[in-house]
Amino acid sequence: MNEHKEVFILSYGCDLDHSNINFLVKERLMPFSHWHNKKSPNETDICIQYEVFDVNRKKHKQLYYGHKFYINKIRLEAFMYSLSKLKGNHVYANPQVRGHAYALIDKIEYTGRVYESLEDAQILVFIDEESTNTIPLREKLPSLRKELHFLKMPINITFEESDLLVAKWIKSIIKEIK
Repeated sequence: MNEHKEVFILSYGCDLDHSNINFLVKERLMPFSHWHNKKSPNETDICIQYEVFDVNRKKHKQLYYGHKFYINKIRLEAFMYSLSKLKGNHVYANPQVRGHAYALIDKIEYTGRVYESLEDAQILVFIDEESTNTIPLREKLPSLRKELHFLKMPINITFEESDLLVAKWIKSIIKEIK
């Protein structure tokens, strides 16, 4: 059995070019999806997982969640090169680190989605919709300062420090909205 290196790619930003992202996935990855090929091709050595997180909730869709694409290094490089020409950030992320952040502010729970970027050794946090309390924040995010769209934290901080930074960030968003 062929061993595949796991690679996780995350595209994120506000008002991403979903039309071109979808075209790239359809042309460059979808033919190699485990949904289309029930077994991984022998000539590939990389298993790609790809997610897109758009800060603008009206444009955010989870079209590729759960898909695995079996490709080789040349196809990976071509896909990343094409993504680099599009609006947003397109990073390699740790496939083993995806989760949720929680903050309790004035007895209201707020949630965020967490990823680990391998390119700059940072934790990325995005406001998600696990808690309905975050929906009004997500709706306003695109109109706020870009530095509030997501939170970057160093990976080597404690859980307590992380919780404090997430709460401080969410408080900043709430303050900006009011």
